[in-house]
Amino acid sequence: MNTTQILCFLAAARCQSFTKAANELYISQPAFSRNIAMLEKEWGVELFDRNNKRTNTRLTAAGKAMFDSMTNLSAQYKAAIHNSQSIQKGEIGALRIGFISGNRIDDQALDAIDRFQEKFPGVELLCRRGNHSELFRWLSENAIDLAFCLKIDVEDKQWIVYEALYSVESVLILPVRHPIFKKENPKLIDFEDDTFLNLSSAESPAINTLLLRECAKAGFVPKVFDVANISEQILYLEAGKGVAIGSINNTAAFSSNISMLRLPDLKPQQMVLARNRDNKNPCILMFRSCYDPIE
Repeated sequence: MNTTQILCFLAAARCQSFTKAANELYISQPAFSRNIAMLEKEWGVELFDRNNKRTNTRLTAAGKAMFDSMTNLSAQYKAAIHNSQSIQKGEIGALRIGFISGNRIDDQALDAIDRFQEKFPGVELLCRRGNHSELFRWLSENAIDLAFCLKIDVEDKQWIVYEALYSVESVLILPVRHPIFKKENPKLIDFEDDTFLNLSSAESPAINTLLLRECAKAGFVPKVFDVANISEQILYLEAGKGVAIGSINNTAAFSSNISMLRLPDLKPQQMVLARNRDNKNPCILMFRSCYDPIE
């Protein structure tokens, strides 16, 4: 049994004529008849009434049962091909995206997610939050497909491929009762006597070093208290235990005890979309097609 034989059988049953079916498939009449005969021999049943096979060809009861079954199989076969092609194109499947805990999902990311779900409803979108070290472990294990993170966190990792998206404003995060609010045009050096709540080098070597570098540019060496992650940083900020440099997307902004201050010394950071170089999930490219980078 082969595909041509199946097509001949289905066409003959549908057209009720060997001649019409042969013409439809661009097969000679003798070859068409041989294909039907070989099927009948292999299956051990008569498919057509041979008393009047050239005009108004009729299926036998066995042929009718086989036609119904083959029609269903044909539909399933076509659906399977379409489904497989859609999976390969990234139109069906699952996409797992990681976000940094302690940072809100900004409007640009939300817009991309909305467009993606509207354009590719067959793809299940799974979102996951984690601290910096968790995100990179998940990427390395292919436990997530994409991660929204800062360029400084990934640019030294050769196994990560990333694409720049947009800039995120850096701000100083501090208690609302901090006396600096009485000062006009404050600068970073005005905080040289404060304790800076900094992400530990184990959590993010790049961000840990960034604080020291920015303070050195401002002309002082900061007093530093290392915290395990952004969530712990927010906890200490709420308790009034220090100040921190962070993203404007930091969820500390939602606390009534915390404020954010723009300083001329602080430069924006580049947000990127990162993935493991070895991750071949086709849904990644589909998501990227829904994203409009903002310079």
